[in-house]
Amino acid sequence: MISPKDSNVKSAMKYHRDKALTSLELFAGAGGLALGVHAAGFQLVGLVEQDKFAVETLRHNSQEILGLNPDLVLHCDARKVDYKQFVSVDLLSAGPPCQPFSTAGRSVGKDDPRNMFPVFVDAVALLMPKAILVENVKGLLREKFRDYFNYILKCIEFPLYKIREGEDWLNHYQRLQKIKKNEILTCEQYNVAFQVVDTADFGIPQRRERVVITAFRRDLGIEAFTLKETHSKEALLIDQWITRTYWKRHHVSPHDYLGPKDKKILNQLQNKSPLININERLPWRTVRDVVSNLPEPVDRGCQENFLNHVQHPGARTYKCHIGSFYDYPAKALKAGTNGTPGGENIVRMPPDDAVRYFTTRESARLHTFPDKWRFYGTWGACIRQLGNAVPVDMATLFAKEIYQRLINVE
Repeated sequence: MISPKDSNVKSAMKYHRDKALTSLELFAGAGGLALGVHAAGFQLVGLVEQDKFAVETLRHNSQEILGLNPDLVLHCDARKVDYKQFVSVDLLSAGPPCQPFSTAGRSVGKDDPRNMFPVFVDAVALLMPKAILVENVKGLLREKFRDYFNYILKCIEFPLYKIREGEDWLNHYQRLQKIKKNEILTCEQYNVAFQVVDTADFGIPQRRERVVITAFRRDLGIEAFTLKETHSKEALLIDQWITRTYWKRHHVSPHDYLGPKDKKILNQLQNKSPLININERLPWRTVRDVVSNLPEPVDRGCQENFLNHVQHPGARTYKCHIGSFYDYPAKALKAGTNGTPGGENIVRMPPDDAVRYFTTRESARLHTFPDKWRFYGTWGACIRQLGNAVPVDMATLFAKEIYQRLINVE
């Protein structure tokens, strides 16, 4: 079993349980979800991660930025953690490996050995935290996985009613569906909700579609929730091509990147009046919005002049992978499955659409990581960490809502 290294760490954990709302995270990756949870006001008491480069990233940043002893970044398989040491935790968060359900992976789903949802549900059953926050790929909602996704939701709703020895998941699902809420204790069940988000609709400069699951232990009397979008494509098109405020703000000439679908939307917008009533949301944030004030990246092998801002050579486009336009939100950054992740992890630079890879720092800004968060490992290892990461600002929005709801019942 994996445990903190010394008694001082254990004493610090007890102090934080007594003084603040606490959070434990499984499959912590590069730390995007952890940063958001921390920004929301939770005191982190542990991060569990198996990838050695992600662990190095977490440990080197944890003390200064997260207020977490590096010894509490547990480098291990989540199945080998002694969860009893975290029994008083308020929030259990997780970003289980997405590859089993991703359209970019083998799509083996529940039978993929990387499917860690059962491990997460087991942790819920052991800890019975006040709240739960989970992020994963939209692929979970594909027809072939939809029954299993509903099964996951039921497992979270009734975590103490575990799968029996020799029982398959379908029979377990049928048994869970027969449970009547009023026949069991409210402290043994959760109010559960899920939401499909495009992170660009929440101010993240990246088109990243994900499923977010929230849950609260039912005895607290708190309903699970969904968040309202704050940004939109229509508002960006108005900002760029009708008021042209976008180009003036950046002191550049307009660069026409629009495809047929966006041109059709723009034409519809131009024929509506008054514009102020069309959309009350803010414009989507673009690649230019978040990376244009960075210095030019240095070539690989040269001394970096900005943290993690080194240019990796060899970028190219290929069929169905044309990269991200500079004046639009980036496409979802990918972790890659075979060697260096490429294709969608490139940017098309105006005015001639020359392509190059995003640097690690640019990728981090597209995930809204703070500039002082240092990533460790090779360029490919860093990009894989980011391709699997939860955008920090997205995590913060959900974690803040959870925090406020818990505070209101304290």
